[in-house]
Amino acid sequence: MGNKTYKDLLFWIRALEVAKRIIRLTPKLPRSRAAQIITSQVLRSSMSVGANIAEGYGRFGPKEYKRYLQVALGSANETEHWLLLLKEACPKYDKEITNIIDRNTETIKMLASSLKTLRTNRTYS
Repeated sequence: MGNKTYKDLLFWIRALEVAKRIIRLTPKLPRSRAAQIITSQVLRSSMSVGANIAEGYGRFGPKEYKRYLQVALGSANETEHWLLLLKEACPKYDKEITNIIDRNTETIKMLASSLKTLRTNRTYS
């Protein structure tokens, strides 16, 4: 890892941005039971992405780092699921949610690419 800290990782920066956008969106959303449940889940999953990247970066071994990136990728995909449901539940915010989904998709692609690269490196196998 040539980065000095996890804060230098582009996929961590994107993950943080997605979580912050979701945090800014949630106060605007309706107070219906369904919207509250989805909001709670999307907040949890989106915050988990960056947290797992940071935690994995701080681990001692490359295999642990890879495992945490896998968990982060799973959380990013879960975030997409909740955002798609939120789009259905709150059509008034379709454009804003679509923009968040697009940014989250970038995170997913970067994590998947990094994991693919790590898979080819024997140190991380």
